[in-house]
Amino acid sequence: MKKSVISKEQKVVLSKTYGWIILIGLIILDAFLDIIFAEGKGLESNILKPIADLFGISNPLFLTPLIIIIFYFGVKGGAWLIRKADKLENKSEELVLTTLVIVYGILVLWLISVYLFNFTLIKNHYYLIPILIIIGIAYSWWAEKKLKIKN
Repeated sequence: MKKSVISKEQKVVLSKTYGWIILIGLIILDAFLDIIFAEGKGLESNILKPIADLFGISNPLFLTPLIIIIFYFGVKGGAWLIRKADKLENKSEELVLTTLVIVYGILVLWLISVYLFNFTLIKNHYYLIPILIIIGIAYSWWAEKKLKIKN
């Protein structure tokens, strides 16, 4: 009888499969929160309004496939930049995807806290942008350092 060896290797990034499943779930949850609590007013933002008007979309849930496509190309482009600039050939796409999941997950948690619990410490979502950028950069630097040590 063979003993199975459990690897103590620390995983710092999500696999592509789990990352995309979680990200798609977060996008759909964000769309549902917008429909239920904001009556679709998220489509009136400066970024999404031209896109929604171009395609004639009035329900945020119908914009979900386009957002997924935009994130897909963003992840691919970010991974390419990491491979070129940071010379991290292995797991660059997973690093970008995991960073996006973390940042978008925090945004969705903030939306849930505002809509369900009336959390008003951060009154405007624009104030959250620098915080999300700092969190994303901090995680990316930490994970990149760990990934470079493994290689």
